Amino acid sequence: MHMKKTVMLVALLLMPVVYAQLDWSITDLRCGNGKMDQFELCEKGLENESICGKLGENLTIAMACFDKHCTCVPKVNPVYCGNKRRDYIEMCDAGDPDDRCPFLGQLMGNLTLKCNPKTCGCDIVDIPVDYSPSVVEQFKNATQKASSCGNKKVERDEDCDPPNTLCTTATKDPGVCTQKCRCLRPDQLDEAEKKEETAPTSAPTGAAENVTENATPSETPKASETQKEEPGFFARLWDWFVGLFS
Repeated sequence: MHMKKTVMLVALLLMPVVYAQLDWSITDLRCGNGKMDQFELCEKGLENESICGKLGENLTIAMACFDKHCTCVPKVNPVYCGNKRRDYIEMCDAGDPDDRCPFLGQLMGNLTLKCNPKTCGCDIVDIPVDYSPSVVEQFKNATQKASSCGNKKVERDEDCDPPNTLCTTATKDPGVCTQKCRCLRPDQLDEAEKKEETAPTSAPTGAAENVTENATPSETPKASETQKEEPGFFARLWDWFVGLFS
């Protein structure tokens, strides 16, 4: 008798897929974070939030939380998946109309679940992509990267990439990808080019005037240096006389 119990226990450990109500690849995603997440049946330390008790009552079998995978397991597991009859912990079995996946979906917040004939458990019909923490981390990293126009990847603030290719504008009109990775209609291209050409590139007018106005007295040339005094009458007469004999 003791030997038989040991064999049953070993079988329980070697066939985990059979008693999994949901695929562990889903329940493992956030298992162990100390919170009861959307696709978990239980979580270690949160016994009051576990639905294993209610699920066990519906299946008429004693169940407990398998906190390694955040799902429920039976204390005894005489399961025969594939015999076209739902037995004990099986949520369903192909060919048996007694499908308990809808009940489990209600316990988990009106989720849509369907029978998996290979495991006699339930599959989640529509799981959000961002439920996985690794996917959320990828999105977070992507938003922090600066966009690089011309790398053939449409990033953060870009409409299209690479430049000089056809694209579709936000209003669903055909357009052309500019050198700044903006998707513009053909009639908008000339206007965009004109704005770039008329962009100010030199210093504003009046800069020279400001320099002159702010100049110190020592930097301002004196009138005597810029203009010579008009020669007198005798000086002009002497210059004429010298010119006669030169």
